[in-house]
Amino acid sequence: MNVQKKALHFGLKLLPVGILCSLYLAMTNVNAMKQAGMQAPALLMIFSSIIQIAFIYTLVLSYLGYLLAERTGLLKPFAFTKQETLITVLVGFGCALVMISDYYLFAPRIAQVQAAYTKESFTLISLLFSMLYGGIIEEIMLRFFFLSLLVLILDMTRGGNRGNKPIPAWFHLLANFIAALIFALGHLPATKMAFGEITSLLLVRTLLLNGVLGFVFGLLYWKKGLQYAMLAHALTHLFNQAIFRFIIL
Repeated sequence: MNVQKKALHFGLKLLPVGILCSLYLAMTNVNAMKQAGMQAPALLMIFSSIIQIAFIYTLVLSYLGYLLAERTGLLKPFAFTKQETLITVLVGFGCALVMISDYYLFAPRIAQVQAAYTKESFTLISLLFSMLYGGIIEEIMLRFFFLSLLVLILDMTRGGNRGNKPIPAWFHLLANFIAALIFALGHLPATKMAFGEITSLLLVRTLLLNGVLGFVFGLLYWKKGLQYAMLAHALTHLFNQAIFRFIIL
């Protein structure tokens, strides 16, 4: 099987995840619009959500990411080992602690953030969505596709000097930093929707917390493989919700 067929096969395997997430997000938006007294064209919103999340974010970017990762040497066998999985579980737990630090660092200083921390906000359905969308789709977009693309662009700056020389480590680090920054900035629209505004403190909160996590997931992708970045991201949400739901709140 050639690399294009492998890339398509990989994307098709992940497509059901994209469809589930797109349906959940579309219906969440429909319900939010109805509660606000607005007309909600459900079928149109479902269709547009499927096109955006399932087709573009999941299938297309999985396909392109596979090709880019193969080109840049970032493509690794999609398999788990006991040792690497254990390390990833610990990383996921550490990342959850970073998320939890928000409750102690920023929530006391931002009333809207403090008010958002209730037991009712931590539900099983929201957890499953966070694990699937964050753990799989965001990793496809930001690490598998975008980070790999940045590494390729940086490598192309070497021109004819590339030869068979390995890609410098600092190319990966720079690409990871940029991807993590974009990952953090990508959370600003949701922050504004949740809190109604973007204050300087909310901006720092969003960039710092998400930027740190994005950089860690990028390191896992680079060093261990996409599957470990996905696992760590999903476990971050799992540990975060579990600690809040059963210990803190």
